[in-house]
Amino acid sequence: MRIGRTLPPAAAHIALRDIAAGFAAMLDGPGALDRFEREVREYFGVKHCFLVSSGQAAFTLILTALKTLFPSRDEVLIPAFTCFSVPSSIVRAGLRIRLCDVRPDCFDFDFAQLSTVSTDKVLAVVPTHLFGVPADVEGVGRLIHDPGVTVVEDAAQAMGESVAARKLGTLGDVGFFSLGRGKALSCVEGGIILTNRDDIADALRGVVQRLPRYGLLSVSNLVLKSTALSILSHPRLFWLPRNLPFLKLGETIFDPHFPIMRMSAYQAGLARNWSVKLERLRNIRRRNVMRWLAALHVARIEGVYTHGGQALGLPRLPVRIEDAQARRSLLRESASRGLGVMPVYPASVSAIPQLKGAFGSAVFPAAERCVRELVTLPTHAFLTEDDVASLGKVVSGALGSAVLSGQG
Repeated sequence: MRIGRTLPPAAAHIALRDIAAGFAAMLDGPGALDRFEREVREYFGVKHCFLVSSGQAAFTLILTALKTLFPSRDEVLIPAFTCFSVPSSIVRAGLRIRLCDVRPDCFDFDFAQLSTVSTDKVLAVVPTHLFGVPADVEGVGRLIHDPGVTVVEDAAQAMGESVAARKLGTLGDVGFFSLGRGKALSCVEGGIILTNRDDIADALRGVVQRLPRYGLLSVSNLVLKSTALSILSHPRLFWLPRNLPFLKLGETIFDPHFPIMRMSAYQAGLARNWSVKLERLRNIRRRNVMRWLAALHVARIEGVYTHGGQALGLPRLPVRIEDAQARRSLLRESASRGLGVMPVYPASVSAIPQLKGAFGSAVFPAAERCVRELVTLPTHAFLTEDDVASLGKVVSGALGSAVLSGQG
């Protein structure tokens, strides 16, 4: 057990003034939610916005709405390597998971494989900006010619990023963000749905209006969590929750039994001045990404770590370590010294135990390679220049002949 300064793997700090704004918003009630919704619509330049309890809830509600528009379709096509929340949302919506392998040099769909997919039963295809690395959403749209297939943009980890002056989350038919702990912006939990399509918005409106609201107990739980995050996410104290196994920090769990509610006024209050905060946190992460690339002597890789010469504000920096022993050694060193280096998802989607047998004999080698080789480095505001210098030596030693995720 480590006691002492410990870097969280990812963090979007909630300040005490944000908590005060949350309490003020509870007095305002619907007005705070209306204001947040209007600000999001204006910032992203979209016609429709829906505020719900989590990114998982947002994705589930999108799929539920699409089912009403295309009832004969029941498959959702996703990358074989992604967050477990994605397949759990598909199961929650009562749909079937369809997989496509990822590119070996990043986390986007393998377009060669995607081009061979039969779409007769596909309801939605889900390009995913994993770790904030942009996927080729427009390329997916060009490749999928079936008008019955909706492009659902998973921007859960990429709020605030842009490609060619177009904001991620607005490139598909419908997109969503997560406001959970460790995302680009956090309200403890929360989800945002964006779309310019009136038919999808009308279907969503019918679904969202029937959702329950947060009760007193649920809001009280949010208050406790936000206060704990505000205090305990600091490196001086993060060792404490990190050593409490019942909190399951850093664990990836497949669980389709999650609450689906409308966002509360308290969460909208936590997000007060969110666009300013988002840009400030994004700039800090961009700076830290550049520090990592310099410390590890890695070139700026256009389309993976940078766009238009500017670093991306990745919530975590993915690093591929090909030597299994070196990877294990790095993770042990990080755990003992509180360095914030973490493994990624423990399995590809096809290997999730609860989904065993759902994909027949299909194999997804690039996804399996991601599971075996990837770790992530912290990029948040608590990371100091000294952290990068000292941690960079440890990571460089483990890298050896290995590469970052964007290099072949």
